[in-house]
Amino acid sequence: MIYLDHHAAAPMPLAVRQAMQDAADVAWANPSSTHAAGRASRKLLEEARESIAFVIGAAPADVVLTGGGTEACNLGARGVAAGCSRLVTSAVEHPAVAQSVERLRREGCEVVILDALRGNPPSAAELSSYLDPDTAVAIQWVNHETGTVFPIDEYASACQAIGARLFVDATQALGKLPIDVQALGADAVAIAAQKVGGPAGAGACWVRRDLDVAPVLDGGAQERGRRPGTPDTMSMVGFGAACETVGERVAAQPAIATMRDALEGRLLEQGAARNGEGPRVATVANLSLREWDGAVLVAALDLEGICVSTGAACSSGLQEPSAVIRAMYPDEQWRAGSAVRISLGIETSAEDIETTSRTFRRVLARETA
Repeated sequence: MIYLDHHAAAPMPLAVRQAMQDAADVAWANPSSTHAAGRASRKLLEEARESIAFVIGAAPADVVLTGGGTEACNLGARGVAAGCSRLVTSAVEHPAVAQSVERLRREGCEVVILDALRGNPPSAAELSSYLDPDTAVAIQWVNHETGTVFPIDEYASACQAIGARLFVDATQALGKLPIDVQALGADAVAIAAQKVGGPAGAGACWVRRDLDVAPVLDGGAQERGRRPGTPDTMSMVGFGAACETVGERVAAQPAIATMRDALEGRLLEQGAARNGEGPRVATVANLSLREWDGAVLVAALDLEGICVSTGAACSSGLQEPSAVIRAMYPDEQWRAGSAVRISLGIETSAEDIETTSRTFRRVLARETA
């Protein structure tokens, strides 16, 4: 099997699995308990928090541990929007942000959705035209389907200049781009463990210390009152261990880009169309093949031992064309229905790319009717 769906989840390294296994003897205890078992679990939890905070340039006390990237995005998006009358976002957000925005709309918040035609991010000037001190922004750093890099530093400068709040979905940026939340100038930033080889169901949201964020769940006062519920210590240990690989992942991006470009070039020669324009991370190629249904092509490749996807894994069961590609190319709707996302990681080898290229050629030569 050749795994090329790293934007959904990166394979878990042995060191991460070992760290979680080693923690099993004490991680079962409630880290909020004051007895010896609880304190042992709490120690592991706080060590993990420190590792997570370190890779994004944060103080551990400002990192809220969550039950995955979706919850982190919910907390960040709704947190920055609290008390604001307007929220600005883009048309190509992950559902974790897009659905949070929709909920805010239903609750009476004015929502402005900026276009990202052909995958080009909204400009800072366009964003600025909607900003005032009563406005919040919830937007991604790296698009989950095309890898397009949004000019987050420019957005942050624009928000700071006017006094608007900014939430950044950095779940796809972690491990691909250097992250320093203190230098970035955002108010909240979400990340997720499985994007860097950690366990699913573990996430974190950095929140600016003086920002009052209301929890999106009801319950106890864990995480300084920002996220109720008993933390999953073992998963967080895995997240912390996965963060130890982030430097290696970032350093590997040029080599990954070389492999991605080689595969993408061969598929373009076979009639594929690339989705998304502008700067992008090294790890992904999103391509449409007019003669194919994307889901059919993914299934055909799976039978050949190649794991790719049609888009966000959280939407894969819907069997609908990619909403992201549809928003990027409203006049070329065939792109959304035939889109395939191929995403690489540090485990990907040149041999994997060569085999995948040959397999694509063989599958594409078949009749598509």
